[in-house]
Amino acid sequence: MTKYAHSDVLDNGPGYVKTNCNKVILTNAYTNVYATANTTAKVAEATLVTGDFTLSGVDGAARVLTATLTGKAGGNALIAVADGTNMHFVFVDTVSSKVLYVTEESSNQAITAGNPVTFNGDPTYTSGQPV
Repeated sequence: MTKYAHSDVLDNGPGYVKTNCNKVILTNAYTNVYATANTTAKVAEATLVTGDFTLSGVDGAARVLTATLTGKAGGNALIAVADGTNMHFVFVDTVSSKVLYVTEESSNQAITAGNPVTFNGDPTYTSGQPV
């Protein structure tokens, strides 16, 4: 599973995503480049707010950031993804034009261009407790 976290996320923890992420983009391939995610690879997108994220984990344990995407409307699909594989969720900060976090979308559902997209899944980002 291909994942990516921006150095600001690695340096500041999962709360950085919660505070700064304002859009999730469904892409047809892995990318950690903002311009690519927001143009040629974009299948659909949804606006996010701080309340779409939940932080869990107690002191001394891993911190887990969960993005609640299930049921979010992504508009009409901009491009088709015939077999539904290799799609990714790209969490971005549009103010800074920055990709914050990328994770694989695992439903592998085929998407037809022009059809409505509803996000299905609540991806997580885990920041482990140093040993």
